[in-house]
Amino acid sequence: MSFTKIEQKLKEFTIDSGTDPSINTNEQLKELEINIGNQLPSDYKDFLKRYGGCYLESKKTTDEVEYDVCYKPIEKDPWMDKEDDTQLLENFYGLANDHNSLQEAINTYSDRFPRNIIPIASSAGGNEICMDIDNERVLFWDHELSHPDKDFFLIANSFEEFILSLVDEPIESDEHGSDVEVEILDNDFGKLLFGKDN
Repeated sequence: MSFTKIEQKLKEFTIDSGTDPSINTNEQLKELEINIGNQLPSDYKDFLKRYGGCYLESKKTTDEVEYDVCYKPIEKDPWMDKEDDTQLLENFYGLANDHNSLQEAINTYSDRFPRNIIPIASSAGGNEICMDIDNERVLFWDHELSHPDKDFFLIANSFEEFILSLVDEPIESDEHGSDVEVEILDNDFGKLLFGKDN
């Protein structure tokens, strides 16, 4: 695990960092690890200290073409078509006590995830990117599946591998330029996103 490799990879993107200089990150991490009853991987802790609850944006976006930041999972999830090899990364959770709070995300999903799995970022459609803190694997959680053994799909074998899988993907545009309305059906996700029930 090398945080240097992670930092190098992240230079490919614009980082809208959610770090708050008033937060004692070491104290927050210590408290978080006590709450989850386990140690977080060192490269993930370094990421939280440096970037907090951040959004990654593509540097390739132009007036003609817009790009999303996506990851390439090892195992396809149910939302991916046969021809898809990437999935959207929305944002990472951080240490600040705001809408991107890692602790709040953990609390939100504590009754739906096994104790060793924590959400670390959000993906499209109310799905979560999680970490199994027992083996450091990064997983995709499908919020619409109900069988616990089949809710998680392997993205990467480590946090570093996950970050190194990030790529810029052009956004498919609607030829008519119309807006798309999204209805959030998962109340837990709606609470996390907007701070209230749908």
